[in-house]
Amino acid sequence: MPPLTLTNPPAPPARQARRRSRAKPKPPRRRIVVVSELRGLGGLVLEQALLDATASPQESLVIWANRLAFELGVDGVGEPPTYRDLMQAIVAVNRRAEADPERPMVALPPAA
Repeated sequence: MPPLTLTNPPAPPARQARRRSRAKPKPPRRRIVVVSELRGLGGLVLEQALLDATASPQESLVIWANRLAFELGVDGVGEPPTYRDLMQAIVAVNRRAEADPERPMVALPPAA
């Protein structure tokens, strides 16, 4: 057996042939849960901004922030060039979510 390297990953385990059940759609999350997750993301981004505010943010953090904004039914953060801009955009998302007096108690379900 050849040694494992990045170009030679291990073979996936053999799967039994069985029928997969269809997953039920997830119910929408409560709004307070989504807002709490947004604030937690803001804390993570703040730590990164304190280390280097001018660095470009990780794509996964930007995607996460945009997904949370979509669930809250407000405009997302777009594609901010720096952690400082991403932090300001997350604050703006939080403010837009809190400013809507007709906001539902449950967040919108995420897109499939």
